[in-house]
Amino acid sequence: MACDVDGRVLTEEGTVIDGLYAAGACAANIAQDGAGYSSGTQLGEGSYFGRRAGRHAAAPRFLA
Repeated sequence: MACDVDGRVLTEEGTVIDGLYAAGACAANIAQDGAGYSSGTQLGEGSYFGRRAGRHAAAPRFLA
């Protein structure tokens, strides 16, 4: 699974799946291969990317 910087989940082709967000280790993981994982590293990732995803999801949308 991949997502953009706002936590929106992307298809295999790289397009956004509207309304679907990822957070925590699903959105970003410093130790993606599990090597060098240290307890607590997900706290920063979860709070940063969770906040970005929440702000994006709550932002007003303008209909064209």
